[in-house]
Amino acid sequence: MKFNFYFSMKYFFLFVFGLNTFFATCQLDTVSIMYYNLLDFPSSESSRADTMRKIMRYVEPDLLLVQELESLFGANLLLSSSMNTDGVSHYARANYFNGPDTDNMLYYNSNKFGLIQQFQISTSLRDISEYHLYYKEPNMNASTDTIYLWLYSCHLKAGSNEWDEDQREDEAISFKNYLHNMNRSGNIIVGGDFNFKRSSEPGCQALLYHNSTILYDPMNSLGNWIDNSFYSNLHTQSTRTSTGFGGGSGGGLDDRFDIIFTSNEVLQGVNKLKYLQGSYKAIGQDGNRLNSAVNTGTNTSVPQDIANALFYASDHLPVYLEMVVEGVVGVQEMEQIVSSYYFDKSNSQLNINFKSNYSNSQIEVYEISGKRIFVNHNLNDSKQAQITLPFLSSGMYLAKISNSKGQTTIKFVVE
Repeated sequence: MKFNFYFSMKYFFLFVFGLNTFFATCQLDTVSIMYYNLLDFPSSESSRADTMRKIMRYVEPDLLLVQELESLFGANLLLSSSMNTDGVSHYARANYFNGPDTDNMLYYNSNKFGLIQQFQISTSLRDISEYHLYYKEPNMNASTDTIYLWLYSCHLKAGSNEWDEDQREDEAISFKNYLHNMNRSGNIIVGGDFNFKRSSEPGCQALLYHNSTILYDPMNSLGNWIDNSFYSNLHTQSTRTSTGFGGGSGGGLDDRFDIIFTSNEVLQGVNKLKYLQGSYKAIGQDGNRLNSAVNTGTNTSVPQDIANALFYASDHLPVYLEMVVEGVVGVQEMEQIVSSYYFDKSNSQLNINFKSNYSNSQIEVYEISGKRIFVNHNLNDSKQAQITLPFLSSGMYLAKISNSKGQTTIKFVVE
């Protein structure tokens, strides 16, 4: 994958380790989600489908939720000409609903997710779209015990006057009342173009805290976002300094309109799906764009051709994050031989505490791609092991611990 983000590996990685007469398969997966305001797609410039294709091939999101979609034709065009191209064929889409003003759409990696149901939530302006998905664990489907996810795509009222803010608040309250009345809980992700200037705005406060379902900013960066250099790494609008290709707004990047919020369950990994720290990005935003276009000068976060594509595709930057699928799936359970572990970044040391004194233990460390990068044979008879790994860069790793009592695989993060 070309996308050079923190933990950007995408697909299933199977690590098969033999033990006597059987094998245990440890499965680790990350899934990615992206929200993108497409700027009146496709009527303003239908040729932008090819520009979008460049961005999609660069990012390869597992879940894509878009706003400002105008028609069923546009929904199909994006799927056929931007998503399922260049040998890729695994993307599917939700049903299209032609609601008031512009519409939303979900595109999903059908190898990883299945769509259970969807629903349109009416507000005083545009519909907010609800999508209920399940993660496709091996030999499981939507009716069995798997991982479920509620996704919501929002596009609230634009504008800076008091009436605009009041309408955004009304929309947010309508949405949160729906979540409360329907008793929605668990893995919830809410994103889109909210048009909030600051988190203290009543609409943003309602979206976060009204009723029982509390939402959180994974970046923990609530504040006065507009034209504030402190938040320049999060600004998503506008990608142009003047009205650009296909219309849209100018003024350069100075607003955090596009945001992904999550439930606490996603932040904490309570339901086997956990936000991956450090993965949240405004794609194309290197923090040096305040009041500038996304492709002005050297953009250090993306290649120049992608910066140009982001400029021409929309006046908004997409926002992106990754989640780790927690737990071991489809694995024959073995005796757990590790009681606790942690990675100490101050001395680059992986510390492992065993349940008992085990002799002849072996520890192997793997990159998430499956490449073994370290092995330590025949550890002393001890309840502890300290492995120094100064060569590890930031990322997620697997450590396989084996001895006569069994084996286990742990995952740890180097920040």
